[in-house]
Amino acid sequence: MADQLRILVTNDDGVDAPGIKLLEKIARKISDDVWVVAPAGNQSGVGHKFTLGTELSLDQRDSQVFAIEGTPADCVVIGMTHVLKDKPADIVLSGVNRGQNIADIIHCSGTAAGAREGVLHGALGIALSQSMDFSNEQMIGWECAERHGEAAIRSIIENGAGKDVYYNVNFPRCAADEVTGIELVPHQRFSEAAFEYYPSDNDGKFFVTILKTPSPLDADADCVRLLEHNAVTVTPVRMQQSDFDAINDLQGKLSLDQ
Repeated sequence: MADQLRILVTNDDGVDAPGIKLLEKIARKISDDVWVVAPAGNQSGVGHKFTLGTELSLDQRDSQVFAIEGTPADCVVIGMTHVLKDKPADIVLSGVNRGQNIADIIHCSGTAAGAREGVLHGALGIALSQSMDFSNEQMIGWECAERHGEAAIRSIIENGAGKDVYYNVNFPRCAADEVTGIELVPHQRFSEAAFEYYPSDNDGKFFVTILKTPSPLDADADCVRLLEHNAVTVTPVRMQQSDFDAINDLQGKLSLDQ
């Protein structure tokens, strides 16, 4: 396996973030052919944004490590179509993100976008995140991702079905030996939007943030299984987002005649 798989590693926390250093280390246990193309700085929450109409440059940090003043999606595009154009990566690993990417948050996650863009280029895309307590942002432990990351990735490589999905993996915020197992779960669909306005202490300024987790929560979805049951959660996410039931239900009903 080591001499066959080419792996591209990216993230949204930046090329110097501890999570991507950990993921590169894990990737090198799986393959001898590992490349890193990641944002030069923090790009958290940018989703699947591209830096269009702006010149970018590629900063080579090491023989197989590159940084771009752009987004995770930019990085995967450049990695697959320029850096590795002669032999594009078989697998795109995105992360390990600082903090969980679960529920509807995956729609704005740059980590998820890195894996998703990888699938669009024909690779197996896996996004990985280490859960943390955001009430104390100075405290995050990487033990679960470090201990269980390789096994989780290998399991998906060996058993993942098809290339029209990407896999969203989250590691719980507990001691590595307290992990209850790996579970395939849907992502939590919140009952209402999670992000909202929050005033700053500075006059006239404000933040967009998550003040509370919308409820109720599905006992079988990623939020509860990760945060309350200490499971490593894996969510396969479809690339084809069309609602075929709605297409069938509305067929022949829409009209431009008034």
